[in-house]
Amino acid sequence: MTAIQWQKTWFRILSTVLVAGMMMLIFAFSTQTAEASDETSGGISRIVIRAFIPDFSRETPEKQTEIYDTVQFYVRKVAHFAEYLLLGFLMRFCLLSWFGKRTWLTIGSWGAGTLYALTDEIHQMMIDGRSGQWTDVLLDSAGVLAGVLIAAKLVELTERKAGRSK
Repeated sequence: MTAIQWQKTWFRILSTVLVAGMMMLIFAFSTQTAEASDETSGGISRIVIRAFIPDFSRETPEKQTEIYDTVQFYVRKVAHFAEYLLLGFLMRFCLLSWFGKRTWLTIGSWGAGTLYALTDEIHQMMIDGRSGQWTDVLLDSAGVLAGVLIAAKLVELTERKAGRSK
C-alpha cells in the first residue's frame, strides 16, 4: 500500500471503528468491580497454572495461594500491556489514515494512548473495590509504544515492498 492507499475511506472507517472498539473494551474491563475483575483474571490464572505448574495440587494450601496470587499478578500485568499494545497499533494506523504520513504520528499515537491509559486509571478509582495505579499507566504507556512502533515498522516495510514492485 502506498501512503495514499492508507487514506482510503474504507481504511479510515475501519481503523476508527477498531480504535473506538478497543477503547470501549478497555473501558468495559475497567468498569468491572474488583470481584468481577478478580474472577476474570482468576479464570485465566487457573488455566496458566494447569498448563505450566503440573504439581500445583500437591502443594500446601499456603503455597497454592502464593502461586495463584503471583500468577494472577502477572496475568493482570500482561493483560494491561497487551490491550494497550493493540490500542497503540490500531491508533497509529487510524491517525495515518486521517493525516497521512506525518513526522508526529508516532509520538502523537503514543501520547494519545498514554492519555487514554491515564484517564482509564482515574476511571478505575471510581469503581467499587478498584484503584488507579501510576505503575499501570507506565505499563500501559509501554504497551502503547510497542504497538505504535510495530505499526510504524509494518507501514515502512509495506511501503518499501510496494516501492520495489513498481
